[in-house]
Amino acid sequence: MVKKKDQSSLLSLLKGEFIAHEHNQKYVLYILMLVALILINISSSFRAENLLKESISLKKEVSELRLTYITTKSNLMNLYKRSVIEDLVKKQGLKSSLVKPKIIEISNE
Repeated sequence: MVKKKDQSSLLSLLKGEFIAHEHNQKYVLYILMLVALILINISSSFRAENLLKESISLKKEVSELRLTYITTKSNLMNLYKRSVIEDLVKKQGLKSSLVKPKIIEISNE
């Protein structure tokens, strides 16, 4: 007997008959506000999850760019070595001078 009453109250709840009663009509605005708050909560949790995914992907991109920066900087530092520059210039027919450079002094008289 109790199960039948529980089933009928659940069925009336699903049909929306509880709103039709006079003593429950004063709670309609509260129910609508509660539904609106639940929808806002759901949308904000989805937004937070999307922001978290975006943050993770941006962190991965930053780490990949940092690795690219380090390798590029290392390659550039290798190009600044004298031996590498001499090898590159040797292909053009130039070579390093063995004579020390002379300092030219100008007197301010």
